[in-house]
Amino acid sequence: MTRLLDVENLTLQFKTDEGLITAIDDVSFSLDAGEVMGLVGESGSGKSVTAKSLMLLNPSNAVYGPDSKITLHLDDGPVDVMALAKAKSKDKRVIRGGAISMIFQEPMASFAPAISIGNQMVEQLLIHTDMNAKQATELSIEMLDRVGISDPSSRFKQYAFELSGGMRQRAMIAMALSTKPKLLIADEPTTALDVTIQAQVIDLMKDLVKEFGMGIVFITHDLGVIAQTADKVAVMYLSRVIERGPVRDVIRNPSHPYTKGLLAALPSLDDLDTPLQAIPGDIPSPLERPTGCVFNTRCSAKIGDICSAEIPDFININANHTAACHLYSEATS
Repeated sequence: MTRLLDVENLTLQFKTDEGLITAIDDVSFSLDAGEVMGLVGESGSGKSVTAKSLMLLNPSNAVYGPDSKITLHLDDGPVDVMALAKAKSKDKRVIRGGAISMIFQEPMASFAPAISIGNQMVEQLLIHTDMNAKQATELSIEMLDRVGISDPSSRFKQYAFELSGGMRQRAMIAMALSTKPKLLIADEPTTALDVTIQAQVIDLMKDLVKEFGMGIVFITHDLGVIAQTADKVAVMYLSRVIERGPVRDVIRNPSHPYTKGLLAALPSLDDLDTPLQAIPGDIPSPLERPTGCVFNTRCSAKIGDICSAEIPDFININANHTAACHLYSEATS
């Protein structure tokens, strides 16, 4: 496969009245064209902040670490995303709606309520392509049809509040895909949908990956959705990636105690009497980050002082499957 994205040592802090708060801590991953990577974890793990960093969409009080590196590999050469951090907005269009598009979690808050869906789709095509208004209109209606919206010519003229939740999400997917991006970021695109519409959206995204050959970063807290959608997965907890690998390996052989806890918390349809197993405790505040392994304050497999004193390195579990846990380090084996 052709490499599409490399994220290396990504660290991000926010300037606040309480001081610098770490939102992403030394995150690294890669993505190939035509590949879907799931980014999973509880709320507050840093998933959305990581995704927004790929498009430099974090607020102005964000401070990126000096070793942070994001490289987008396009047909005409690599793009150093971090080098665009201080560039003008127009110079960032290559990563904001051009080569990268994003589907947000709540489309009702993403579409302008006083502008029709169609006008918003046409406007972004006029910005990011050399199409004229007629061509942009025709493509927008075609994309609405492609994502399964009935009577697309009429829906094109409607406003976001006139569409159902499933239709709004499909319209946002159509809008994101109309520029034919190389990379699609899907930030919990199925969270607000019922299960039948959720399944349709997942199938639609799979079909679009095959057709356009794009890469997708799929953000969710639902490992069940990831099992159906992704090729590989990175598990995040409190700003750090703690396990990563092929999705089947990680789900069938979870190695980090946090990943095991997430999977144990899923309800089982085979035994409805089995009680749900919640991970004990709560995710700490970023203002009170624990030392050592960030999960040590909730970990039932903690093995002594090393867990609260040292940040674990990634250890190979098997081919392409790694976990950052002292359970597998030489010093504790």
